[in-house]
Amino acid sequence: MALWGCRSQASSPASSSQLSVNQSVSQRKQPAGRENGVLIRLAARGGTPRLYRLPDLAEVPDAIRGRLPLLEGVVGVDPEAAYLYVRTTKGELIALDLESGRVDTVATAAERATLGPDMTLYAVDGKGRVISVARRARLAWPQPLGGVPRDVFGATDQRLVAIVVQERPKLIIAAADQPPSTRIIAIGGDVGATRWGDLLAVASDTGVTLLSTVGRREPAFVPLPDHPRAVVFSPSGHRLYVAQRTAPGLAVIDRFAHQEIDGVALPGPASTIRLDPFGRWLLARPTMGDTAWIVDLPIKSLRGALPTSWRGDLPTVAPDGSLLLRQGQDIVAYRPDSLLQTGRVAGGAGDLWIATRWTPRGGYHGAMAALPQAATDSAGPEGPLYVQVSVSQNQGWSEEMAQQLSRAGLAARVLPPQAGSDEGYRVVLGPYLTRTQAEAIGRKLGRPFWIYQPTTPSRPGPTPQAQTPIQ
Repeated sequence: MALWGCRSQASSPASSSQLSVNQSVSQRKQPAGRENGVLIRLAARGGTPRLYRLPDLAEVPDAIRGRLPLLEGVVGVDPEAAYLYVRTTKGELIALDLESGRVDTVATAAERATLGPDMTLYAVDGKGRVISVARRARLAWPQPLGGVPRDVFGATDQRLVAIVVQERPKLIIAAADQPPSTRIIAIGGDVGATRWGDLLAVASDTGVTLLSTVGRREPAFVPLPDHPRAVVFSPSGHRLYVAQRTAPGLAVIDRFAHQEIDGVALPGPASTIRLDPFGRWLLARPTMGDTAWIVDLPIKSLRGALPTSWRGDLPTVAPDGSLLLRQGQDIVAYRPDSLLQTGRVAGGAGDLWIATRWTPRGGYHGAMAALPQAATDSAGPEGPLYVQVSVSQNQGWSEEMAQQLSRAGLAARVLPPQAGSDEGYRVVLGPYLTRTQAEAIGRKLGRPFWIYQPTTPSRPGPTPQAQTPIQ
């Protein structure tokens, strides 16, 4: 207390300026628990995948190599092994090495495929035979399942949990080194599993049955007043969210107490539920119309609604917290808390997309870790402001420099000269809301820069020098 009372009551200009810069940079950090991520674009007609940075959806050219055939869907990404798994229109399951560009066929005539919690890939063909890939090692299981499953889930210890509905519905739990165990179950609707595959939720006409896939625990039934339509566990597996046929909103079930404990209010009944992998945001689809309701789960508050079409890949919440969805012919990124747009890819709605925490090695990854994300909102007391690194009358040279900066993971672009002027083509980063943010980015470049505002003349940064191209 005595030291606090004796402290200086005035800050020097230098320390005050430094504090302002540090606060500006810290505000752009990821929320607690979040990770940097990227968005991968897969053309349905095949070809080389394309990479986009989050949250501004700036494309990083030539970040991925390898060509894919005509695609039917995406299975997932193993970020540690750097494998992208996709299904082709011929029923093949293909693995693309995101680092080398090598393409391998994992299975042919694959009917079902999924990634487990430890990133083990499971593929089941039309005869119930299973192939798994763990740590880049491919293994054909010696014993098939008892049929082609309707639903498959990966579990811990490289176990596969499957629901087979031929003849009588069965729950099958299998592993490569032991024969599958089978249990007859009653099933009347959707089936969901926890992240680790240790518990299943099976919807029926009058409620939800909770089935343990480990040990010999007895099933638990939780009655509900309305017919359940969709079931989704929270990331921790402690709660189950249930959409019902006519009741507005969602029911919430405690997996340990085996009872309905809470609810999530919505404007009407929901038909589909998707959860943020970190448990912050819930997306719900109404029974009519192409809309996504965005719910802030910790406070159970409906943040708003956005128009979008629902497909297997989108809408979703990316690892960095961005909300990604289709709108018309475009792919659009939003901040779920404010519903402000942060990026857009024109004409991308017809392709397949997957968000992942995998990022390429080299300069791109380093830039992502070192620099705050670019602010894409143009509104602000000072903005929009750009960090200008070059200006030239040569358009081709300026575009080439912008591409070099983009490959390094920077949100670079070329601003053409204004009509009737001879200013030249500006290579810039941004835009940013405030001069403080723009100067913080410029200092991290390690080279001369200017702060440029389109509505005012170009103003020099703190250390103006002659401009030179970045090699």
